[in-house]
Amino acid sequence: MKARECDFLSLAASTPDRLKYMDFTSAHLNLPLVMATAMDKFFINNISSVKSEKLGVVKGYAAAEILRKKFKGINIVDVESISDGLERVEKGELYGYIDNLMVIANSIQKDFTGTLKISARLEEDLHLAIGTRNDEPQLHVIFEKLVTNINQGELQRVFNKWVSVKNEVAFDYSLLWKILFSIFLIGAGFLLHYLKLRKLNTKLIRLSSTDQLTGISNRFKMNEFLNEHKSNTDRYKTDASIILLDIDLFKEVNDRFGHPAGDAVLVEFANTIKHNIRLTDHVARWGGEEFLIACPNINIVDAEALANKLINKVRKHSFPDGIRITTSAGVSMLSKNHSVKESISNADKALYESKENGRDRVTVEA
Repeated sequence: MKARECDFLSLAASTPDRLKYMDFTSAHLNLPLVMATAMDKFFINNISSVKSEKLGVVKGYAAAEILRKKFKGINIVDVESISDGLERVEKGELYGYIDNLMVIANSIQKDFTGTLKISARLEEDLHLAIGTRNDEPQLHVIFEKLVTNINQGELQRVFNKWVSVKNEVAFDYSLLWKILFSIFLIGAGFLLHYLKLRKLNTKLIRLSSTDQLTGISNRFKMNEFLNEHKSNTDRYKTDASIILLDIDLFKEVNDRFGHPAGDAVLVEFANTIKHNIRLTDHVARWGGEEFLIACPNINIVDAEALANKLINKVRKHSFPDGIRITTSAGVSMLSKNHSVKESISNADKALYESKENGRDRVTVEA
């Protein structure tokens, strides 16, 4: 996870060290920490009474960090794996091995029946969640939604099978297949729910952020974009500008050619603007025949040049049904000295001046 070679862990406990490179969902499994010892050891009421003994924990496990923090001087020995730790307990090299109840119970049932037992239950529980790499925040959002919708009854039933210790020498393959089938059913349920949720969320995002006629961003999405880039502009002291465009005498287009033709002009106008701005710029339908362009990392002079380029493109463009139109523009800065609302208001004032001074022109409002 630290090296970004793994995207997520299905069972992971949050610790201060891990939070430096991982995000964690809500806990979906709370397991007690227990200690396995040889059969001749007595039940241990308090781990402090044996903290000087060699106690194995898998290297890198959260349990080691938790225990070292709570019991000063505890003699934790790093082991390579669960089986390595339990084998060393069986050989007498370690006094005990500490892990969560699920894995210890399952391992004793499979490989150490009659030689090892659970001799202590620690006060600490492991709150296990899905851990994701924190440089991919969308993973955290997705898994948090999945965890929230886990069927607790089914999860408990599977859990109970794993922690049920039976005195069997032979491995019960029928139990394995039942567990795998249960896990498959849970996974299939998660997947089905996730696919439905993703489809609905995609549709919702599209409806909430897209202008239905032109297919470009709507006012809501543009406000979100402007607020985000206003924060970056203020923090890093970079330039940013706003261009507000309005189609000249658009009512005459509707009156003369009809509203379907007017809608076609709006769609074509949006495409013309979209294909003649930078990849980093963001265009949205602001309302009616008004369109707003947010231009990060561009000063007022370059923004004015871009606006002039756009009105020239529109003037020369042949729209559906041979319609010819012009557009007026107002340009303002997105600066630290003004709020987003004030910057848009300045662009609107400049646009009004362009209209008053004959249309088909650009006016700058610093």
